[in-house]
Amino acid sequence: MVPYATIRGLLPPAAVQDKVLVDATNAFGGAGAPADLGDRSSSELVAEWYPGARVVKSLNTMHFETLAVAGSAGGERLAHFTAGDDEKAKEIVAGIITDLGFAPVDTGSLHSGGILQQPGGPLFNRPLTEAQALAWISH
Repeated sequence: MVPYATIRGLLPPAAVQDKVLVDATNAFGGAGAPADLGDRSSSELVAEWYPGARVVKSLNTMHFETLAVAGSAGGERLAHFTAGDDEKAKEIVAGIITDLGFAPVDTGSLHSGGILQQPGGPLFNRPLTEAQALAWISH
């Protein structure tokens, strides 16, 4: 994982042109508080920094220790969320989430879905089963 503050300029934009770019970062400000991005999602900014990339916000809401073991733990699968404006890119990431042993749950666009997932959002660091996540999304 790459810290959010180092994303801009990390790669030449041409390197991710037409590629699915999973933004698994979290934008924190000082003292571990969510960064103030105004009314933007952090992934919208990533998409601006890498025009032409097919950005999907995902794999950022679960603590790394849970992520390491929960996909193979058995029982009801935990949800991992996807947000993006490219439906095919979200399908690709959903397949990866499934392969990791989790349940993919689509939270919507890069803007609204990304805000739900980022630090300070209601889905950040909140492990939910697939059923709980789908119930939450549908309310």
